[in-house]
Amino acid sequence: MTTRRDDDLDRAAIWQDFVLAAHLLEVALERQSQRDGNISHGHFKLLVLLSAAENQTLGLKALAGMLRFSPSRVSHTLNVLERQDLVTRGRVPTGRRAYEATLTSQGRLLVARVLRAQRAEIRDVLFGSLGAADAAALGRISARVVRVLDEAEV
Repeated sequence: MTTRRDDDLDRAAIWQDFVLAAHLLEVALERQSQRDGNISHGHFKLLVLLSAAENQTLGLKALAGMLRFSPSRVSHTLNVLERQDLVTRGRVPTGRRAYEATLTSQGRLLVARVLRAQRAEIRDVLFGSLGAADAAALGRISARVVRVLDEAEV
């Protein structure tokens, strides 16, 4: 009898560890974002994307695609963030019937504060527990996971 790949006990254990690690990381980021920024991590991700964009502005369609959010979820998130004066939303200046979001100065301050705490409490702790080779392997594996999931459009 041959063992199918999905029945492989080592592969199943690795998968369980990976899923649990992803979950625990998301939980840690959620707690930290709430504590240091009074913002959900899901909303914070959108702010981080804006902070890294040229002119700290992105189209709503691009934001939805990057985060795998529906257009209505992006719109709802932006409504919340606009009420908190963290983003502004307006038409794309080229005259198209498209909209874009821009990070405000208050939004930039929030991103800086939360990322600073995230770096000290989560990122540096995680990387401090890894050697250089393990950190490099994590980077390669993470990039591959992103590529595979992007190609699969999961």
